[in-house]
Amino acid sequence: MNQKDDHVSLNSPIPWVGPSGLSGFISSISPTSLALKAFQPDQPNIQANYIKVMLGPERDFLFHGSVRLIDGGIPEFIVDDDHLPILHDLLGQIRKNQHIEICQHDDVESSDKYTGFQDIQFTPEALPELDINQLDTASSLLGRRFDFPILITGMTGGVDKGTLINSRLAALAAEYNIPMGVGSQRIALDNPDYANIFHVKRQHPGIFLMGNLGFAQLRAANYLDLCQRAVDMIEADALAIHLNVIQEAIQVEGDRSFLGALDRLAKLCEELSVPVIVKEVGSGISANTARRLFEVGVSVIDVGGRGGTSWGYIEGLRSSSPQTKSLANSFRDWGIPTAFAVCAARHELPQASLIATGGIRDGLTVAKAVALGANFAGIGLPFLRAALLSEQELHNQMEVYVRGLKIAMIGSGCRSLSELKQKICLGHPMQRHFEQIVTAKGSY
Repeated sequence: MNQKDDHVSLNSPIPWVGPSGLSGFISSISPTSLALKAFQPDQPNIQANYIKVMLGPERDFLFHGSVRLIDGGIPEFIVDDDHLPILHDLLGQIRKNQHIEICQHDDVESSDKYTGFQDIQFTPEALPELDINQLDTASSLLGRRFDFPILITGMTGGVDKGTLINSRLAALAAEYNIPMGVGSQRIALDNPDYANIFHVKRQHPGIFLMGNLGFAQLRAANYLDLCQRAVDMIEADALAIHLNVIQEAIQVEGDRSFLGALDRLAKLCEELSVPVIVKEVGSGISANTARRLFEVGVSVIDVGGRGGTSWGYIEGLRSSSPQTKSLANSFRDWGIPTAFAVCAARHELPQASLIATGGIRDGLTVAKAVALGANFAGIGLPFLRAALLSEQELHNQMEVYVRGLKIAMIGSGCRSLSELKQKICLGHPMQRHFEQIVTAKGSY
């Protein structure tokens, strides 16, 4: 199967109607066509020069085109070129909703969930002489002080559930005084009707909010305008540009060219009204790339390492192609483990602001990320799943992180976050000391 023939599978078929009483449902969609099925099995061959697709009670999409038969005699509606932007809009809505459904119900993380944090520990302090309620867990980012080194990282923003998810996440950010990122705003730039998904500052004006666009949007001729519009849309305090080469390369409707991104990032850093953040989404950022980003003016680097959510694998789950599914599976564990990426970036850039995102699933790992040099730890999938359940579940999830961080601090005798780096060790606590003593006792 050619890449252009790959389709997005629809677990919940979408109804359509056409001329002369024709009707049925769509079983899959490609960037140029829709696979049609009739409601009545004995209905004659479908012939139509237009169809109307109903995504919801108030969302209709009208397409002009023609029908051809593909493998197995399945009729496929080929959309006219001037209606492809409408199909792009439909695919965008479906993609965001599918991302949420898949993240909610499927195992979407690296197969072994290896982040590198498993290899490091803290040396315990049995007599810490500390009060757990007086620990200093504060950290700063872009000139603002927050109560905890935890970031609600930008997640997918589905049309149907995105408003609810973002509202609950914003309430959490306000309650705990932590920064928040939104999912990609591309869908709202393409169709302003979706901007309300991201308007969380109306209810929580004091939160620190990060906008979000993909670096594929930097290829547009008006990219500076697009980025500023994304900032203005939500009154963002910063704009994150996400890097997702593997996801785009596997995604049915993904972008395939990544030329010129660094030069345009440099221009964006000069022109944009707010600081620019660059984040990976699960493959990690090497030390060399981190330096290149820092040198062109990027204010914050989120290493977005391997071990957590694998977006390339998620795209394979969306595809109807066995070949694409196989590709996605082979790249499920692609990338630099999060701990390795943040440690290398900190060594390369001692003064840079760094975020460690990717497989951080408890407060102890937040402490490890900070000890290795991260200013903040980004949390995505656990908060998304909790937000889909209830505000209380989201609050409970945050408490697990906060308590785990504080226990790691008092358990290692650290009054502040800056002291954690002095207590980190590779392997088991006291292991190297043990090996030196035993080696010295031996006769060989």
